[in-house]
Amino acid sequence: MPSAKYLAVSLGTLCLVSSFLMIAVGQTSYSKEALISEKDGTVHVVANDSRPLLQTIDALQIKYGWRVNYEDPQYASKLDIIDAKGLQDKTTYPNGEHRVPAGGTFSADFPVKKTPIASPEERKILQSIIESYNRSNNPGRFELREDSSGDIFDLVGVSAHDNQGKVSAQHVLFDQPLTIAAQERTFSDTMDLMCDSLTEKTQVKVSFGVHPLGLDRTKVTVGGKDLAARAYLSRAIEMTSRKLEWRLLYDPDSSGYFLNVHQIKLP
Repeated sequence: MPSAKYLAVSLGTLCLVSSFLMIAVGQTSYSKEALISEKDGTVHVVANDSRPLLQTIDALQIKYGWRVNYEDPQYASKLDIIDAKGLQDKTTYPNGEHRVPAGGTFSADFPVKKTPIASPEERKILQSIIESYNRSNNPGRFELREDSSGDIFDLVGVSAHDNQGKVSAQHVLFDQPLTIAAQERTFSDTMDLMCDSLTEKTQVKVSFGVHPLGLDRTKVTVGGKDLAARAYLSRAIEMTSRKLEWRLLYDPDSSGYFLNVHQIKLP
């Protein structure tokens, strides 16, 4: 049985994440998922969400089985945040309102090979999608990173509007170097420790949120000196021998982050 701590974090965070995907803003409703169509060798993706880049990547991950992690920048400017209305969860949000990134519609096109079983060139396509997104009016600017194997990619939020209304570079949260003693812990305890260390060092609250139940029992051993937080997370995931991806989501209401880990959905 999952622990009470896990249930409390998971259910509360799940409500938060679900609201990001399904909330109605004013008179305009976001789409539950991005729509993908294909014609004459070209794939067309249309997203409509508070985080349209993430919604786009989620749709492509389901279609092609890609492993793409995602990290929000900090949305501190009123230009990047809107008030969401119509939320049904009155316990978490008694007034039925909270703030979310001010995303909207976003579309991208890319060519795909004719062979049905062939996945398109992932790095090239992801890069073109990010470049298109960075030219849009949606909040945040991102860059693509990949691991040494070339099989796992990170979409990293690197800038957003500042208080003067300019798009400014930010210190990326998961680039922060941490020192963690090498010790066998559960994956969940390792993530809690990493998040607590990040919170203490950056003064930005980071909480470990939604994750598969089995990770509360899965043992991993990670540690090091002055390694980027992302490195600890990547190593811990690798040691689980499971295909997992992370979503680091910024919450404008608390000015903090939720780190969610999900099992990859194979096509």
